[in-house]
Amino acid sequence: MLVTRQLKQVLRRQSVTGPLSASKENESAVSDSRRWISGTSEEIRIPVPYGHIAGKAWGDPNGRPILGLHGWLDNAATHDHLVPLLAEGYRLVSLDQPGHGLSSHYPNGMQYKVSDAFTFLRRVLDHLKWDKTIIMGHSMGGGIGLWYSAMFPEQVEKVICIDLISFGSMALNKHVKAARKSVLETMKVQAKMENPLVPTYNHEDACGRAFMASNLINGLGSINKESVETLMTRGLVEVPDGSGFTWSADLRLRIPTAFNMVQEITEEFGSKVECPHLLIKATEASKYMSDESFDQLLKIFRQNNPHFQYRELPGGHHLHLNTPELVAPIINKFLEKDFSDPDPDRKAHFDL
Repeated sequence: MLVTRQLKQVLRRQSVTGPLSASKENESAVSDSRRWISGTSEEIRIPVPYGHIAGKAWGDPNGRPILGLHGWLDNAATHDHLVPLLAEGYRLVSLDQPGHGLSSHYPNGMQYKVSDAFTFLRRVLDHLKWDKTIIMGHSMGGGIGLWYSAMFPEQVEKVICIDLISFGSMALNKHVKAARKSVLETMKVQAKMENPLVPTYNHEDACGRAFMASNLINGLGSINKESVETLMTRGLVEVPDGSGFTWSADLRLRIPTAFNMVQEITEEFGSKVECPHLLIKATEASKYMSDESFDQLLKIFRQNNPHFQYRELPGGHHLHLNTPELVAPIINKFLEKDFSDPDPDRKAHFDL
């Protein structure tokens, strides 16, 4: 009940102040003489063996490519608020990952694994005929982009990770219990899908439920009303009889992974990132791992990549949606920076 009351207070505050209100100081940070990517997007569909990957594209088709990746249970609308503040000259393609947004769900009997994301990413880049790209990802999308850049450094020009340093590890003595839980949850979810009861809501109720769920999972204040409504442009679909809306995301995405990582694996991938790497961390959000593991990964990035840059910003987990006017100037500066000359001090310009 206490959490519910706190959420209602957050909701009331946002209805008064407005979720994207910026101070004059923040407004001046983005009001310069540059021209920005067009705010008009086009829908795209990329064929895959089980259906299609959906997405949104902005900017000049011949511009420098940026591939946008969203977080768990979010969708391609995650970049909607950032796009109008990004400098022109880029082609940003933001994707609904498999089972999310308007992308196809996996066939019956299958389930989602983190490792699938790297094959999906390779398939998309091949389809787009992008030999090299910038990857910009939020949360899980940042982790996918980071690890992909370690696997395929020749394909990634730069990587931008928003509020996730990397996929977290699990203590070895918890792996067997986690695997058991995953198997049991898989059977439970598949039984539900055999006799589906589609939850149906009006639009306002669905957005309210999504708002509360995100704040419970990621911490109070992690997302505001307008950001939720933006995500729900792809996170909801109308039910066939027109009586309301239901979630577009596949229920199987909620099944926890059966096999997890140990710290050594996370560190090994981190040590192999060669391209310029920007990490933006929200100060009011979880680190999704222990302080010790987080600090160790920062150390590894700094030791192995002279072009690693770290910046902390106030806000919650969805700060790129809630306060894009704070996030966009840092991204623009990183995108424009020429990293061809190595930094002899190996010190990131944005480090705090």
